[in-house]
Amino acid sequence: MEFTFGIPTAKEAKVNGQILRALNEPKTMKENKNFYSAKELYELDIKELPVLIDPIFMKSGIAVFAGSSDTGKSTFLRQLGLAIVKGEDKFLGWDIKAEHKRVVYVSTEDDRNAISFLLNKTLGEGADVECLDRFDYVFDTENLEVKLDEMLTANPADCVIIDALTDLYGGDLNQSNKVRVFLNQYFKLADKHNCLFIFLHHTGKRTEELPPSKNNLLGSQGIEGKARQVIELRRDPSDNNFRHLCIVKGNYLPDGMKEKSFKMKFNSDLTFSMTKERTDFSELTAKTGSQTNYYEDIKPRIVELKDIEGLTFQQIADKLREEGKTIGKSKANQLYNEAKE
Repeated sequence: MEFTFGIPTAKEAKVNGQILRALNEPKTMKENKNFYSAKELYELDIKELPVLIDPIFMKSGIAVFAGSSDTGKSTFLRQLGLAIVKGEDKFLGWDIKAEHKRVVYVSTEDDRNAISFLLNKTLGEGADVECLDRFDYVFDTENLEVKLDEMLTANPADCVIIDALTDLYGGDLNQSNKVRVFLNQYFKLADKHNCLFIFLHHTGKRTEELPPSKNNLLGSQGIEGKARQVIELRRDPSDNNFRHLCIVKGNYLPDGMKEKSFKMKFNSDLTFSMTKERTDFSELTAKTGSQTNYYEDIKPRIVELKDIEGLTFQQIADKLREEGKTIGKSKANQLYNEAKE
């Protein structure tokens, strides 16, 4: 649009004045999504980070929920989705702070018949199903980013669950740069629609012989690097009726949330229920011959630190970590008693 020079008419003067005012007025955050000044960000006055499930899941961004085969990963995420759309106040004891009470679930491993069976198994007969209109399943993943953008524009959701990451990403999981480019398109969707994207993923082979860790994820560091949160679901090494929810990465969570698991019971109706127990990550490794030898080798050191140096079991655990031996205080206590016997 051009400005008029010379003596403008009344109409031209009005139009030109509107243009000049528009050019001189600072853009608001809503009008400009390319960059924000630090002043604008400060004036958002965010004192606490918004959360969806307080405190384990943020309101928006990318999270990864991982574990080995048949640990109940899909079951856990389906239960999470149902709790949100039902408008429940709690999920496994944690506060739900859903805004829309709507969830989108992208299923690449189960078809419509399988999901129908699982929903009926979980909800039972005569369930109040009106809320399920807010729980949308997507089975066709062609042009998925476009579909999700359209769905979220029409009906904003609190959470998008993608089950599973490896079925959508067809490239080499060990190429960090390509993995990050792939995940970035979903990060942009999460930012645009202010919702959380949870990717179901798998841990590497034999990682159950190691303590829970963000490094157990199958593929490159680019996966956990792009995620704000990583949770590993681990079988109980002694009782298959229990699972351990292990927060192995949470950028804004205190260390106390990331050192011990949250022990859950796996029920016959395909739901989880939370126990009051928490377990050191070091005690969640599968029992193998090498693991037994590992513990036998450090028993003398534990006795030395306890009886000679007078350390507490927490101090012993901290000292052993400094020496490159991962172990929790409860396990240190157990091994000390075994050694003394």
